[in-house]
Amino acid sequence: MDGQAQFQFQQTDMALVSGEEVERLIAGLKTTPSWTDQADTAAVSQWIVRGWAHLGAHRDRLDLGLAQPDSPVGAPNRLATVWARLTRDLVSAGPTKYQDALRPAIAHIVKLLWFTSAVARLDHPHFKALNQSSLQALSNLNTLNPRAIEHTWPLLMDCDARQSILPRLLYTRNNRVLLPVGVLVLNCVHGDRGRIDSLTDTPLGRDVMRMLLERLDALLDDQTEMVFEVIVKLVREIVALEPATEGPKLYHSQATPSQVLSPGQLAVLKVLDSLALPPSSAFLLAEFARLAPRLDSAWQGFVLLIHLLVSRIEIFIAAAPSSGHKDALEEDAMDDPHVEEVVRTSIRILKEVSDQRSQLMSGHDPSRATSSRPEPEGEDKKRSINQILSGLVKLITHLIELKNSAAASAGHPDSRGAAFIQDLVRTMDGFPVILSFTKFDVDFPYLREHAIVLLKYLLKNNPDNQAVIRDLEPLNAVPTPTTRTVELQPGRAESESGSPLDKHGVVDSSGSLGGYVSLATSHTSRDQRRSFEGNPNKPCYDNCDGK
Repeated sequence: MDGQAQFQFQQTDMALVSGEEVERLIAGLKTTPSWTDQADTAAVSQWIVRGWAHLGAHRDRLDLGLAQPDSPVGAPNRLATVWARLTRDLVSAGPTKYQDALRPAIAHIVKLLWFTSAVARLDHPHFKALNQSSLQALSNLNTLNPRAIEHTWPLLMDCDARQSILPRLLYTRNNRVLLPVGVLVLNCVHGDRGRIDSLTDTPLGRDVMRMLLERLDALLDDQTEMVFEVIVKLVREIVALEPATEGPKLYHSQATPSQVLSPGQLAVLKVLDSLALPPSSAFLLAEFARLAPRLDSAWQGFVLLIHLLVSRIEIFIAAAPSSGHKDALEEDAMDDPHVEEVVRTSIRILKEVSDQRSQLMSGHDPSRATSSRPEPEGEDKKRSINQILSGLVKLITHLIELKNSAAASAGHPDSRGAAFIQDLVRTMDGFPVILSFTKFDVDFPYLREHAIVLLKYLLKNNPDNQAVIRDLEPLNAVPTPTTRTVELQPGRAESESGSPLDKHGVVDSSGSLGGYVSLATSHTSRDQRRSFEGNPNKPCYDNCDGK
């Protein structure tokens, strides 16, 4: 085997090399010891580079049988595929030996991928394996290799969009091809601000990210976890540079004039919702205000913004005992005027959705009869209403707790704390709608618990609110057979377990509940999120992977 391999490496007429001989070399990489232990690295590398040059010079031969997709793959195409696999596996088996030695092959691989990524060839049965293996080889050559990346990145991004292979390759519907494209981009931008900025600051970079981000939802449906994780990892790599600014920057780079919320922006919000540190409150509040009047077109994004705001508030509440808490809130746009605007918007939406809930649930909403945009149907509609109502109720609760904790940490007993929020809910006539949510409805399983907790915070140490609640009856709930009413009338309120509550209704004069209430959550996007556990410090494609 050693003699045969050495003979082949001296071969200068690449037309005489057969696919079967290359297959034997690939198989020999798995033996111990491998033929690479005795072979001359320079000779092997030069031979492989000559092979790539030969394939590029005779690329038209790859179209043999292109018009007959059911025909057997031609010999030129088979040779090109095993050549890409040999390159990939050599680098995987010995990156320190072959990454730099094979760097001259990068330009040849990119040139061949330009040819094979044409629409007629990209997902053609004769080219799928070739495109996949070539991309895997290119990705392995650029794994933790700055010199190779400096050579590759200009070929991918520092060019006219029409000359880059990335947009062409991202049109593939084959996730086996999409995966190495994502890994290649991730390998190239890893830890480099300049290259990361090019993904958000240049038209080509924005197009590449848009095409990747728009695939996330479909990838979840297809259960293609590795492709999903690579794209998520790429977004996290971008955001990690500066969590407060890079996430919003990527989000805004995906905006389109014709859409309230583009699919790319929605995907960015989903990834941001999976991170430990949410983006700045200034960004979240601005988008909250922008999307609130247009829920028909952006309800999923609005729900994610609510989740992110709640997460941001929880961070502030946890830091409340520290000094300078009030100043930090003002710097992060969580001052009283901004909070008041959020509460006003939230109460308005709660009242509007509550007023229309029967029509929305039955699918006969007269106010939307002329809309050209199709409404969510069935379970999606129930979920959207539940997430918006529960999310806004929970958001108001957290804002009250935030302002109370800020006042307590400031040490000013005369501070108004959250009283302005409590009073605002009352003056906006928000109590009837919140009280109506305390009726249990199987279609809105978490809403009741969130509403009870909010009532506790609204009534605590606020005699005016306590006086209002005594005289209120819950609004009519959605008339469904599964609705079970929990009466909150003065003097006869009971918990679900049957234990009597205070005679004033839900809470006593201090605002404390008459029993334990669990604060449930329904973060659908968080249930779907996944963590990327791959190791970026090794080539992603090992021997015989993706054959």
